[in-house]
Amino acid sequence: MQPLDLASLQSGTSSLQDALRMQQGLAWKHSSEPSINQLTRLTLHTEDSSVAAQAFTGVQATAASYDLVAIEPLSDRVLLQACASLEVDIVTFDLSNRLPFRFKPGPLQAALKRGVHFEICYASALREETARRNFFANALALTRATRGKGIIVSSSARSAFELRGPYDVINMATLFGLSEQDAKAALTTNCEAVIAHAQARKAYKGAVIIEAVQPAQDTNQTSQAVRFPPAAPEAAFRQSPAKRKSFPPNTSKQRKRKSR
Repeated sequence: MQPLDLASLQSGTSSLQDALRMQQGLAWKHSSEPSINQLTRLTLHTEDSSVAAQAFTGVQATAASYDLVAIEPLSDRVLLQACASLEVDIVTFDLSNRLPFRFKPGPLQAALKRGVHFEICYASALREETARRNFFANALALTRATRGKGIIVSSSARSAFELRGPYDVINMATLFGLSEQDAKAALTTNCEAVIAHAQARKAYKGAVIIEAVQPAQDTNQTSQAVRFPPAAPEAAFRQSPAKRKSFPPNTSKQRKRKSR
């Protein structure tokens, strides 16, 4: 599959131009010339867990030369391995066919905690009736297992005619269980999270955040803490013998005895 030329996309319909504007973001507001940063991606199709472990465990030269790393599991064992331990950014599926496994919420939720995202490619739903039926059934099962979180929607288009505008994709995503907010996130913020996860993976999960700290305007304007006097020793609470009041002994019983 060859990547589509940017010039052919720019000369396409208005929906394709809207998709380019959404991907470009704020840069289109400041400049009329589009500048898209095209990333490289490696997708491994395998049903052997040993092949997946060899390709993605540790720092491999083949995987490290790509910006994004994805895997398409063809067996239940590889899916569990991808969710638990493989250093990948995306887990993708061919939803147009019957899958040899079921989506279980436990492993998929564990993958979401690791920052792994799941990909749904919608172009297969535009080709054949059988593929469309399998696509919506599998996509609905995936969104139920992930609760609509951590999903990105891609095209996997073979030609420019299979591309759709962002609002059309959002409407399609609502048909397989995503809410409108989650469908919009699948085209915007979740894609940014995938790129951030890939950058952190290539940096060995290390990051440095530099923030500018403004000096205080007045050092005297500090928060006033309530101060209590130091605790007095235990002897200070005791009365001295001189200050103690002495009461005369009770002699009423002795006077009654004498009067008798």
